[in-house]
Amino acid sequence: MKLQQIRERIAYNANSLTPKSATRNWLRTKRYSVALTLTLKQAITVQTSTYSYKRKLQRKDCDLIATRFKQVLNKLIFGNAAKRYKKSLSYFVVVEGELSSKNLHLHLAIADLPKHIKFNEIDSLVIEAKKHICELNEQHIVKVCDSDWISYITKEISYNNTDNVLWQLM
Repeated sequence: MKLQQIRERIAYNANSLTPKSATRNWLRTKRYSVALTLTLKQAITVQTSTYSYKRKLQRKDCDLIATRFKQVLNKLIFGNAAKRYKKSLSYFVVVEGELSSKNLHLHLAIADLPKHIKFNEIDSLVIEAKKHICELNEQHIVKVCDSDWISYITKEISYNNTDNVLWQLM
């Protein structure tokens, strides 16, 4: 996503708000109902035609894992309409750990749940989606999304960038 598109999404104004506060303000205007934390395996197995090896998890891997999780969860909720009609939940995904030297993990805020999905069904849907993505750990946390969650997932957004937000998944 281009810088100008990001600035338009968060209503960035160079004279008034930092990217962190602009992002938080923009997120509070959305109706995110589910807060989700996904832990990741910190080593990736790479398979070539002749051998396989393990390497450390990188930021670009987080992008691919989040994209795959989004596809699988959408398919579980919407069935074939997810691919055929591009039906999707709304996601706000943040990679945490890159700046703070923690283990990389994903924080998600999810909106636009269809009426036939109850909140207490989300945990089982997440468990089912994780079965299809080998890079995800067993642990995950599903909670109700509130303003504290928005503040928590944006804590690593710095004064001058939003690099840990996966804008392309929105």
